[in-house]
Amino acid sequence: MQAVIRTFYASFPSYSYSYSLYFIITLNQVINCNISDKISRLIKMLPRCLVFDLDGCVWDPEMYELWGGGGAPFKQNKDGTLIDKAGTKVKLLGDVKNLMHEFATDPKWQQSKICVASSCDEPDWARECISKFDIGAGLKLSDVFDKNNIEIYKRSKDHHLREIARKTGVPLEEMIFFDNQTNNCQTVSRIGVTVVYTPDGVTRQLFQEGLDKFPASGEIIGPKSRGYY
Repeated sequence: MQAVIRTFYASFPSYSYSYSLYFIITLNQVINCNISDKISRLIKMLPRCLVFDLDGCVWDPEMYELWGGGGAPFKQNKDGTLIDKAGTKVKLLGDVKNLMHEFATDPKWQQSKICVASSCDEPDWARECISKFDIGAGLKLSDVFDKNNIEIYKRSKDHHLREIARKTGVPLEEMIFFDNQTNNCQTVSRIGVTVVYTPDGVTRQLFQEGLDKFPASGEIIGPKSRGYY
């Protein structure tokens, strides 16, 4: 066991104690189960950056769909949704609320950064939604997303991801990216990021599939493309 741990440290010197602990726990689980299990289970790395698109991936409707009298300011509803000034509800998609709560409360994510890469048409509206969406236990989305890595502006997603890599020092190969548009998934996969296609928002199933296959540099994980732009 000690020899394996020393090999882990030598191979991945940038990984912190919590990552090493997660590795050791996973290794112990494998040793105590059927040795014929896939060898890939021996080393279970977590992404150092988890990067999320916003519109159509984290929430719905998209901000541009609120044009024509809606938009900011947003008010919080008791059911966890937001409502814009025209009365349109904005809701978190899939299992986003539960996943974001886990990022904030589960110690295994302490060394991972939760980031945003969005080309949203209304960045100010998006930032307001981030500050107001409740994810439980008095926490907001703004308590989860890394404040220095919320990239919301009109540029291609590979630019967003490269900027996050520059600011965090995390290699692109150690990131995972979630988006509901195939063109964005294709663009980001070309720079070596593990990508998860989430046509209906981030669900628990797709999130777990992404983790199970990570790292998968340059691959797009998820269902068959629906042909969205």
